[in-house]
Amino acid sequence: MSLYEINLQREILREKSAEILADYRRHFKKYGKNNKILENLYNSVEYIHTNIFDSEYNSIEKLSTANGKLDLAWDIIKNLDN
Repeated sequence: MSLYEINLQREILREKSAEILADYRRHFKKYGKNNKILENLYNSVEYIHTNIFDSEYNSIEKLSTANGKLDLAWDIIKNLDN
């Protein structure tokens, strides 16, 4: 995968993580931060959002792992708010 394609995936994951963080913030505002598991998921998403352009995420495998973590965090918060 070219550097361009890796950076494109990074941009996509950055936007995805921003949307997930917004969902978590809305949930926390409505229900409070009284669930350590949700806080840990939020922190994991925030870490990816903050560090996605670091060398840690310079391969398709690392980006795929990050995407899986984001999918899990998003699925959990969406199911809680339904």
